Amino acid sequence: MTCQKCSGLMVKESRRDFSQDVAVLRCINCGLVIDPLIAQNLAALSRAKQLTLNAA
Repeated sequence: MTCQKCSGLMVKESRRDFSQDVAVLRCINCGLVIDPLIAQNLAALSRAKQLTLNAA
């Protein structure tokens, strides 16, 4: 998988979040981190933009 910001390599990591392990993706070049909540928010933003474009 490639980074959205710098096109670098994304690697899977496990991080502890509120007493549970969460799988995240981290770019080894720029350090961008994508966790499940960030991914969910990015998808919602993308859908909202698409609806706005379709309505225009």
